[in-house]
Amino acid sequence: MRADVPSLLDSFGQPRRPPVAAEALGLKSAEASAQRIRRLIRLGFLVPEEDARRRIALQKIWKNNLAAAHYHGAIRDAVYISGADAVRKYLKERVTSEPRPASFKRYRSRFRRPLRTPAAAELSAIPLGLLLKSRRTVRSFSREPVRFEDLAAVVGGTWGRTGWLFDEVVGRLLSKTSPSAGSLHPIEAYVLAWNVRGLAPGLYHYDVASDELRRLRSGDFRREAVRAASHQRWVRRAAFLCVMAPVFTRNLWKYQWERAYRSLWLDAGHLAQTFSLLATARGLGAFTTAAIQDSFIEKLIGLDGVKEFPIYLCGAGVPSEPLLQRPR
Repeated sequence: MRADVPSLLDSFGQPRRPPVAAEALGLKSAEASAQRIRRLIRLGFLVPEEDARRRIALQKIWKNNLAAAHYHGAIRDAVYISGADAVRKYLKERVTSEPRPASFKRYRSRFRRPLRTPAAAELSAIPLGLLLKSRRTVRSFSREPVRFEDLAAVVGGTWGRTGWLFDEVVGRLLSKTSPSAGSLHPIEAYVLAWNVRGLAPGLYHYDVASDELRRLRSGDFRREAVRAASHQRWVRRAAFLCVMAPVFTRNLWKYQWERAYRSLWLDAGHLAQTFSLLATARGLGAFTTAAIQDSFIEKLIGLDGVKEFPIYLCGAGVPSEPLLQRPR
């Protein structure tokens, strides 16, 4: 940046005509000053007084959340490639020219527990309308353990693979019960289980490739679950907690700009709704929370916090009162 640009911007702390601002700065060339000012207007650093009055100040409206306001402004009105030929050319030159990150993580040497996720027909046995009406955020649970079959249906049904898609340029892509930007499915699932009948308490990773849990650590992790959820004590009365952790490099392989970060949160929302509906279908009470302790969770699981990091929590238990109200 030229040394005189900050001073030039500062001179417009209040509305001024460009020649007046240039004169106040003592710039010798009025035309050069005008060119700089026009460029700053084109780049959005300066706006006409009338436009400024109509604009809503993000800093004020968003309660001084500067980082969020900056990100919101930085990713607006993205320009997308259109046309099949242009898209194919971009994919070949900018995407597939680099090695593709693995579609899922695997802990091959760890103890494994197959889930045998129920077929789609079984998962959809209850009418969707009834599930939507019955779904509630639950914070009150009985002491009854969750059946392993129910955990399997919820975890496998949410994060499990339902098939493969094929793109002539990108190649094979995962399909799941929830949508994901570019079918990249960046979010991994880690399960803290402490009250599941037929499953030893511990920390597990869900292996998409084999539809099974891989035990990373043994032990009762309900205290850690409470701390991960920012000390929401009612979490310990549930049966298990799932940590969603995106591997961001999967998205960046194809979407190489800031807007890609937004898709992680959208993916997490899709998965959370699927999780909640499946849990309700199995008679479980589900909850979600974004009140997470990032660094603690990363240390607990062993995430680097850069390539992979926690983004959302969801869990379930046997509710103290039944949720599904079947029509008579």
